[in-house]
Amino acid sequence: MSISQAVSKNIAIIIDSLAGGGAEKVMLTLASEMVSQGHNVTFFSLKNTTAYDIPDNILVKFPLAKFNGRIRGWFNRDKLAAMLQQSVRESEQEQGVFDLVLVNLYESYRLASACDFARCFYIIHNSYVQELMREKHMGPIKYLYMKRILKMLNGKDLVAVSKGVAEEVSQATLFRAKTVQCIYNPFDIDGIKELAQENIETPLPDKFILHVGRAAKAKRHDILFMALKDIQPDYKLVCLTGNTKKLEKLARKHGVEDRVVLPGFTANPYAWMKHADLLVLSSDFEGLPTVLIESIICGTKVVSSNCPHGPKEILKGELSRYLVSPRAPEALAKAVNLALQDDIDLSHHPILTQVTAQKITERYLALMG
Repeated sequence: MSISQAVSKNIAIIIDSLAGGGAEKVMLTLASEMVSQGHNVTFFSLKNTTAYDIPDNILVKFPLAKFNGRIRGWFNRDKLAAMLQQSVRESEQEQGVFDLVLVNLYESYRLASACDFARCFYIIHNSYVQELMREKHMGPIKYLYMKRILKMLNGKDLVAVSKGVAEEVSQATLFRAKTVQCIYNPFDIDGIKELAQENIETPLPDKFILHVGRAAKAKRHDILFMALKDIQPDYKLVCLTGNTKKLEKLARKHGVEDRVVLPGFTANPYAWMKHADLLVLSSDFEGLPTVLIESIICGTKVVSSNCPHGPKEILKGELSRYLVSPRAPEALAKAVNLALQDDIDLSHHPILTQVTAQKITERYLALMG
């Protein structure tokens, strides 16, 4: 008998917010599958920001709702951690002790590490080395702040979303994890295929390449826009992102504004993936890029930068020819043009059997021992 079949469990998921990011989507997919298996899931979101539709059977609490200042800070850790701890205790009084606590993203790491949570695991969604380097370029204060948070992972149980991330945190010198294990992100494959069939109200270009991701520097839209100049001219580039103004400005800078389409953020990118001729990822770093797997589920070809970490764990075998060096717009354009003309069957891609929501949920539930 599996853990999920044996008895209903209470799971807490602590996260910075429920805004439209990859980690948020991953945890919502995991929570939905846990609930479908008969368990109870409560989100503790530090920020009262929600971009996704939350199912009625998943509880969401905002433990810092009464705090009026900025969550990010050098001296407020103890105060905010106490508010988080109190919110969790109140929930346990209502529904029973949490059997598993999953902590996501940096401000949540900072506060949860000052709390007393049993069976608590910190989910590492990205390359911490690359993120620390990015903060260093943004200035010494941001660099030291993130470095301080990373040191709080010392002695903690970590879950990495890819083998590459697991290897990186295992070799960390800033902190020594108590345990490290790799669990891929969960995907509701049938649900994604169903959502891919929905109609898109926005008029679609006849031919288009798709990019899905935040308008963040690490996603390297500048590299993508430079590559676009060498991609077959009859293809438009659709970017699904919330910050359209930032990308409009960047597209004008690179002289490709007439080829870039910016519909804005959507909670259902799968219909776009289904209709796209190809999905492209140009990032400097990732953890396990969900959009690559989602595109494969939708049957749409993918091209990606071979960044740390994740893409090379997904694009194996014959698909490895669609991996290119990061920050190489000419190579990216060449790979896109190649993939556009290739006939690729993705229906039996090996990754699809490794990332089913049911299988990944069983892995997470097994953390309870």
